[in-house]
Amino acid sequence: MKLRPPPMFAWAFLALAAAYGAGFYAVVWTDPDAAESRFEALRKGGYPGAAEGYGRRVIELRRKAGLSEEALAPFKARVADAAFASRRFENSAALYEEALTSDWAGALGDLDRALIEDKLARSRIIERDIARAASIYSEFLEMSGDAASRGEAEDDQSPESFYAGLVSGSGQLFTEALKPTGNPEFFSGAREAKLAAADDMTKLGAYFAMSEEGLYAAAGLLSSALSIRNEILGADHPDSVQIALMLGPVYQRMGRLDDAEKLYLDAFHAQEKAKGANSPELSLYIKLLAGIYEAQGRQTEAQALNEHMRALFRDAFGAQRYAANRIRDRRLDVDRPVSQQFPLRADYAPTDLVRAAAYSIPLSKNADVEEMRIRLAAEADENPEEENLPARLAQLMSLCRGESGERISLRSGYRSFATQKDLYARNLDRGTVTPPGISEHQLGLAADIDVESRLMRHSDKTYQCFEENAFRFGFILSYPPGNDYLPGKDTYEPWHWRYVGIRTAQLYREVGPNNRPQEFLAALPCYEERALSSTAGEDVCLEEPKIVAAAAEAARSGKIVEHEAGASAHKLNNAPRGGQR
Repeated sequence: MKLRPPPMFAWAFLALAAAYGAGFYAVVWTDPDAAESRFEALRKGGYPGAAEGYGRRVIELRRKAGLSEEALAPFKARVADAAFASRRFENSAALYEEALTSDWAGALGDLDRALIEDKLARSRIIERDIARAASIYSEFLEMSGDAASRGEAEDDQSPESFYAGLVSGSGQLFTEALKPTGNPEFFSGAREAKLAAADDMTKLGAYFAMSEEGLYAAAGLLSSALSIRNEILGADHPDSVQIALMLGPVYQRMGRLDDAEKLYLDAFHAQEKAKGANSPELSLYIKLLAGIYEAQGRQTEAQALNEHMRALFRDAFGAQRYAANRIRDRRLDVDRPVSQQFPLRADYAPTDLVRAAAYSIPLSKNADVEEMRIRLAAEADENPEEENLPARLAQLMSLCRGESGERISLRSGYRSFATQKDLYARNLDRGTVTPPGISEHQLGLAADIDVESRLMRHSDKTYQCFEENAFRFGFILSYPPGNDYLPGKDTYEPWHWRYVGIRTAQLYREVGPNNRPQEFLAALPCYEERALSSTAGEDVCLEEPKIVAAAAEAARSGKIVEHEAGASAHKLNNAPRGGQR
């Protein structure tokens, strides 16, 4: 028998293969069930790009067959996942948006829906639709509650921590998408839409600013928000000024001192116009500017600003204002430091606790629980019924509620050593409670503030009001950005305000070291002498380590450190970190 030459077999095989292929593709391109089967096979086989094409064909075929958009929603989400996996983010964003507008998506569990929204937001960031992404993550931030303010714990499976984790996970994308000086060109549309985007980015930027890892994301978000507000509202508007208190410290920590200087100058001039050239509230911005000049080596300009503030305070509060309460405050521990190196004894308990509700302070908890009590700390040389801690806290909260329009309440006041010990035992790995003995709450002088039923955040307008005005009512921020007073990775607590008395709070604002309250309290007699003698310039009160040595001995012996006139502190806390509050 004569054999056919090999090329004839090859041509026959190719013809059969072509016929099969044509038939196969005709089927999968016209039969939605076959197309969907091909989609699933490619997706599971690790070919999401090819799978997306078949998925889109399924949607087109089923639409032609009369299937509703509502019925197509779950399949759209799967095709969007394929587009997302193949980095076709414009396609994935459009499909996720369609799926999320359906009743099917509305019936999903909150966390399942959030996972889809997270992918949508990520797609939008990459496609430079920052406003849509910021809106989604801002909503997640609100749903995270207090979890957005505390350290993450590996075993925390709460929904609040889940939402906070989604927000944290977006930081790198925001960093890559936005310049540290902002990208206002990414935002267009109507005035209200742009301002809404600015509000969302302000909240997110403040969140990322709480950790070193989030600084670049914070800078991009906050600077973009500032550009929008400056364009629409003007640089003098309070909402524009608010960002200076968030973005300025971020720039400082990044080493962008010139950018921080411009922010603080603009904020100072805006507040000067609004409040008057002699307002003590300007002291916050004067102090921030002086700190920048010192960091830049511009000592003469820094000293001139400090002298200006000294004169402003002398005119407003009097020349001998810091001599009055020194003995009383020492005896009652109103101005004593509390930290890892300045612990309190287990049996320490104040004797003048009162119910906060009796002074019209709005509360977050039942009025009868222990944490809803605080010290009276009355002024003996004034009217003790009106000049005391709870009365002044109520006044401060009332002022800031009026300025911000936000709901403000007391979350936590006094905590006994036993209460703190119990809280710490139950929250050991969560980074939310300080070990017993080093909490200012045991003094009865600390107040944790809630805004809108969760811990105060840096982005709240209430925070700006506290920053500007708390010193006039005797309060200071205990744990500012970058502190290491407590164990833990990030111990910045914008909600924790501590009463030290009006004169001491004024002194801290006037001549105290910026964002170093524990060092200031440890060396308080030195600062008082410095203020009374009108000494300006270099901060000599932080040069000698005498307080540190005394504190270390106190930590070993369990004794309370006494203030020594002329003593000073360089750095109080250098122990390992690992909790909060």
